Amino acid sequence: MPYHFSSLQVIVLAAGKGTRMASNLPKVLHPVLGKSMLQHVLSSIESLLPKSITLVAGHGIDKLRSFIGQPENLTWVEQKEQLGTAHAVLQAESSDPDAELVLIVCADTPLLQTSTLADLIQQHLQQQADVSILSAQPSNPYGYGRIVRDAQGQVTAIIEEKDANAQQRQIQEVSSGIFCVNRAFLFQALQNIGNDNAQHEYYLPDIVPIALHAGKKVQAISMDNSDEMLGINDRIQLAQAEHLMQQDVIREWRKQGVTIEQADTVRIEASVHIGADSVIKAGTQLLGSTHLGDDCVVGPYAVLQDSWLEDGITVAPFSHLERCNIGDDANIGPFARLRPGAKLDEAVKIGNFVEVKQAVIGRGSKVNHLSYIGDTVMGEDCNIGAGTITCNYDGANKHQTNIGHRVFVGSDTKLVAPVAVGSGATIGAGSIITKDVKEDGLTLSARPEQRHVKNWIRPKKGDR
Repeated sequence: MPYHFSSLQVIVLAAGKGTRMASNLPKVLHPVLGKSMLQHVLSSIESLLPKSITLVAGHGIDKLRSFIGQPENLTWVEQKEQLGTAHAVLQAESSDPDAELVLIVCADTPLLQTSTLADLIQQHLQQQADVSILSAQPSNPYGYGRIVRDAQGQVTAIIEEKDANAQQRQIQEVSSGIFCVNRAFLFQALQNIGNDNAQHEYYLPDIVPIALHAGKKVQAISMDNSDEMLGINDRIQLAQAEHLMQQDVIREWRKQGVTIEQADTVRIEASVHIGADSVIKAGTQLLGSTHLGDDCVVGPYAVLQDSWLEDGITVAPFSHLERCNIGDDANIGPFARLRPGAKLDEAVKIGNFVEVKQAVIGRGSKVNHLSYIGDTVMGEDCNIGAGTITCNYDGANKHQTNIGHRVFVGSDTKLVAPVAVGSGATIGAGSIITKDVKEDGLTLSARPEQRHVKNWIRPKKGDR
């Protein structure tokens, strides 16, 4: 469903140091299924099509800037002292004064969905509320601020865990930390918040009693799935979020016609695409921006990283593909390695223990066994024998091998680049090719004379 909240300013709180992550990397840059927490949150926000996004950062702001860059409608604001969430929001007061509505989210909630945020905003507008809180009822509310309601069910306060008494800690409804607030009231209220609490911080939820005292309308809107509000503070919670997201990703691909075997052993990252009727076997990892077409079979235990595969491709067990492009009906592996820059046309066969790097291999060509093809352009319908090596490196520079169409290369051949092989050529087994090979015909390089040594005895293990 498309959204467009043209008067909305979104404030993203990303200033926390994340001490419990025990890392030099800012907390919100830690990845969840291949994308940082912050990227997940920004993606959900951008789908709302807001008027503007303000990112409040503090610890590691330079690393965040370097990682995220400068999207068109994003403004950076620095919180130099971490004095609490209310103080963080206050830093964004001047970033978009023409907005009418403010959505406040935390950058460490990567499971948050666009539809959940849109529902909060729509209900805020429909109910003509001044403050709307996104709440939830998790099975374990520990650590979250409790939503306190009166006998009529109206919200009266949000009490943080550390400030709550025993009775308040029994409340199951909690605040997600996500607020939708009318902008004019928000920044007026923030000026009046104190820090008389256990942490001596300025809490954003303290706008609730201020709003109620001023006769403003406050409501809490409960989300359907409390997992979405999971905030990540340590690597245990990071693993929990990744597990939950992986379950959702696998469920969605199954709905779209993908077979995933032994799903608890499979990793499919968030930016991966899989076509219908494809089969992902046990232990397989689909990473980064990998695109898999229709009717593909991958694995078991194959790894695909940032690679583009068309339709009808088989990637056999224990193959590793990284930043490569594969045409329709190709067959890869088992135990094949395609390194960055490998480009395979339709119906190419790459067999066991073959490595391909920075090479184009034409339609229908085969490299079946124990070979290395690097810095090469190969034509169509070639057959490369076992043990063939393109010797592309002279110790200082890489050189290219050019192979025409319908070339047959015998086993254990060395092609010493730079060298070209004409179309239709046949190269005898064991050849070392240092000069260009003419089209058609048979080419043999000089070989030592075969000798037989009579009465020779093979050494035994341990002999000296």
